[in-house]
Amino acid sequence: MKSNVFNNRIGAPYSFDYPTLNKKQELEIISGLFEQLLIFDQVTITTNRVNFALAFLINKLGVNTVEKLFRNGYIKIMLWTPLIFTSSGHRTDNEQIDHASIYGKPPIAAGTFSSQDLDPEKNIDYALRNFGLHRERKRLFTKIAAKNYIIPNGMEFSSGSAELVISAYKKNDLASLGLPFENEPEQMHLDERRLLLSLGNKVIETAVLSKYNLKSYENYEHFAICKQHLDNIGKAYNVANNTAELFNLEDLPNLKELYISQRLDFDRVFKIRHLSNAKYYRKWINTVGENSNAKEITKEYLNEIKGNSKFFEQTEGKLIKHLSLLAANSAIGTLIAGPIGTVSGLGLGFFEALWLDNILKGKNPSMFIDYIKKEIDTDE
Repeated sequence: MKSNVFNNRIGAPYSFDYPTLNKKQELEIISGLFEQLLIFDQVTITTNRVNFALAFLINKLGVNTVEKLFRNGYIKIMLWTPLIFTSSGHRTDNEQIDHASIYGKPPIAAGTFSSQDLDPEKNIDYALRNFGLHRERKRLFTKIAAKNYIIPNGMEFSSGSAELVISAYKKNDLASLGLPFENEPEQMHLDERRLLLSLGNKVIETAVLSKYNLKSYENYEHFAICKQHLDNIGKAYNVANNTAELFNLEDLPNLKELYISQRLDFDRVFKIRHLSNAKYYRKWINTVGENSNAKEITKEYLNEIKGNSKFFEQTEGKLIKHLSLLAANSAIGTLIAGPIGTVSGLGLGFFEALWLDNILKGKNPSMFIDYIKKEIDTDE
């Protein structure tokens, strides 16, 4: 299964405008994407109605690079259609806000985009109108990008989340999150409504992540209200943190820092991702590193280098380890090192044969980090 990470950090998906970012914030966003593209198979990026995310990427990376990311299937765009709202009151004739008008009304309401705003091509046009692209260039880019759009059923997610969070409030399940049940929902104060809205958005996020099998950089485990969705949400933050720990073990800055310091430029992604050792590392770190802490991942990493992985403690693993050691010093090495089908002829299943094939080719997680180290040394 491919590892697909959720990126909602390029502007606010709930917003209806373009935010103003400083240089540090912009660099943090691009370096984060750079890291994600190297340690996950795919990145799903959320965008809003005016498509700030895509406009930002084109502005910072160039239209050709962004098109290449789409063409290779490295990124997807998710139009964030689930919307929930709260009111702070209505504006009076003297331009003041009457906050008292909120009482007696539901604390949050569900909504979604109009059918016109659900059109990927229109959403892409919002981004492209910021650049002076030729008509044919726009047409080609739009055709490629539109194929990589995800359009959730906004009302389904938003209405369900609004009902769930209001129900949880009435049961006093939100007390530990700073929102105890003190007033009926329709009598909630403005600050309480805003907090309820924030919690409702968390519920929506976890529901979307769960449905689309996405890994998240945010840990939702302390949100008891989201527990029904947590089992199907991958822990991207563990994968990233453990990768940084292994780079530190090898006396290297993490991937984000390597980009920020300009020791690796963004377009290296297209070269590095296709390397067999990079593919092996992505699969390994997303399998082993997602539920491990720094100490555990370091131990497993060193075991992989030594050939002492947990796999080798199993009966099949012991046989493969014996064969691989034998292969290093005997003529049978030629036979075993052949295609997986040949290895399977020795009585091993596909999984075991694949492991042996990787071992005999010398694949282990350190090869990816060693390659990054050589790339840096080459440039310096």
